[in-house]
Order: sequence, then C-alpha cells, then structure tokens
Amino acid sequence: MIKKVPIYFLYLLILVSCKPFELMRYDVLRPATYTIPLEIKSIVIVDNAYPYNPDNAHLATVLGDEVRLDTIRVDTFSTVIINQLQQELDFRRFFDTVYVDTLKYNSVENDSPIRRLTHNQIIDICNKYNVDAVLSLDAAMYNTKIKVEDMEVEYFATMDISGFVYWNFFDGYSTEPLFSSSQNDTLYWSGVGADVNGSVSMFPGIKEATIEVGHYMGEMFADEMVPYWEPVVRKLYITGNPHFVNAAEWLSKDNRYEAEKLWGYIYQHGNSREKGKAANNIAVSMEVRGDLELAMEWAYKSYDAFNTKGVVGTSEESRTAKQLYVDMVRRYRDKKRLDEQVGTVTE
Repeated sequence: MIKKVPIYFLYLLILVSCKPFELMRYDVLRPATYTIPLEIKSIVIVDNAYPYNPDNAHLATVLGDEVRLDTIRVDTFSTVIINQLQQELDFRRFFDTVYVDTLKYNSVENDSPIRRLTHNQIIDICNKYNVDAVLSLDAAMYNTKIKVEDMEVEYFATMDISGFVYWNFFDGYSTEPLFSSSQNDTLYWSGVGADVNGSVSMFPGIKEATIEVGHYMGEMFADEMVPYWEPVVRKLYITGNPHFVNAAEWLSKDNRYEAEKLWGYIYQHGNSREKGKAANNIAVSMEVRGDLELAMEWAYKSYDAFNTKGVVGTSEESRTAKQLYVDMVRRYRDKKRLDEQVGTVTE
C-alpha cells in the first residue's frame, strides 16, 4: 500500500509584497502506466536477458571520423536495473514483498537472444519465492554515442548513453502475461575545451555512465508499475482587488473556507480578469480538497474568463489557466485508474 505524504498549502503570503501571486507547491498522485490487480501482493524479479556483447555498442565521431570503442563491456547492466527497481518498489511499499532471483535464466548456450520464460519456469519461480507474480527482464541493451565538433572558437563534445529494456509481467497462477513493456532511456553529457581531449575531459567513464543509466532505468520503471507522487506548482492570486488581500489574510490563518467565500464573491461581482483570478484560486482549493470534478469546472471558468473578448490581462495568465484546466482534466480522468490501482483515493 502506498504511504501518502500529507498535502499542505505552503502559504508564504507577504501582504506588503507587490507580487500578483504566490506559488504553491505540493504533491499529487499519478497512476501507473499499467494496472496490476490488487490481489497481487508479492512479486519476484528475474534476469532473463541474453548476455549483451556487440562490437558496435560504443561509437565516437571525432571531427567527422567514426571510431569504435568496442572493448568496454558492462556485464552488470541488467543486474543494476533490477536491483534499483527492487529498491524503488520497496521504498514505495506498493507490494508487500519484492524479491530478486539471482539466477540468470538465459545464457549464450541457449542461443536465443529473446526467450520468454516457460510455463513451468514461472510456476517453479513463484513456488520458490511463494509470490503472486513474476517480472521478467527479457532483454537489456545499451549503447554510447560520442561526438566531437570543431566550433572554431572551441571544441564541443556530447555523449549520449542509451539503454533498452524489454519486460514481461506474468500472473503466478495462470502464468499468463499481464503486460509487456519496452523501455528506452538516454542520459546526456556535454562539454567544451580548447582541444578534443579537453572537450571530453569532464565526461564520466563509459562504464560508469552506463551503470548510471541502469540505475535511472530501474528507478523510472517503477512509475510504469505503481502509482507515484509528482510535485506540482500552482499559482494563487493575491492582488488585484481588496478582497484578494483579505482572502490572503484568511489563508495565512489556514482558513481556506473563508478565502473561498471571498473568491466566490469576486467571481460574482468582479470584472473578467478578476473572475479569472478568483476562479483559478477556487480551482486550486478544490484540488487540495480532493474534489477534482469541481476543480476541473472552476479551472475552465478561469480560462474562459481570461479569454473573454476585451479582457485586460496578460497572455501568461491565459496560459496558466489553460495549463491548470488541462491538468485538472487529466487528474479527473486518472482518478478511475487510481481507484483500480490502490482503491479509493483520498487527497
């Protein structure tokens, strides 16, 4: 089960400030890409990837000439990914237990670069660890691209380290695949120098950088499997009408209900720009309450008010209102998926 971090308004409202708004920061719960049945409480991750050792994994293009750096192997790449994923899943506490099987289920002797676990293997692995499902890493590859260019005033270099992983997630009882997923991630470095060597001197070693990509991929894949908390920033308007100042005073006393009354009054009696600001504030307040349907409605009212013909405002206010509405629609639509993934969500 996911441990929820309480959401608080960060009301740092300086009433003498001339700033038209304050920024609020808090976390919102986003759904995972895949919905795993709630009855699956424990899993084991296995390494079923074929050993990766191509002769063109690492390439450098230096002043137009291609050079192969083919002596660098990272045999621990799949292990790094799996261990990092286990660590991240343990931290999120979505599953009761996450095991890692240390056996390698594919080898050069099998002569099968892509080989899915068999029915009997899945059953045996689940019985061995007494788990409900198996997550199988069925392919893991990496590559490096280094490029150095002469920019006349200096040499400019880039290094891209990419990883590719293919996953299969199996129900431990039926052995049927619940989902399959391919994952591609890239980390980038850049540098400058007076010569070629100087431009790449601050790059990490290729092996170390590839391992860093592995850590990143393991951490990121957790978002595919379990819901995650994402930080958001919202604008709260505090000037433009005396009632905004009064509402800010109520917020500084942690009484947003009185603030909502004042924003509602402004929306009823203010001009179009004031309506847009007031509706924005109400939408944000509704989001924090957890009423995403009302938050979506008020976010649209804010966008509509800012885009009324003849309104005197800024294009930034209109963009902010649109972004808020789009995210409220996204969160409203995501709620059903979150309910399926973690039960009824209360925020």
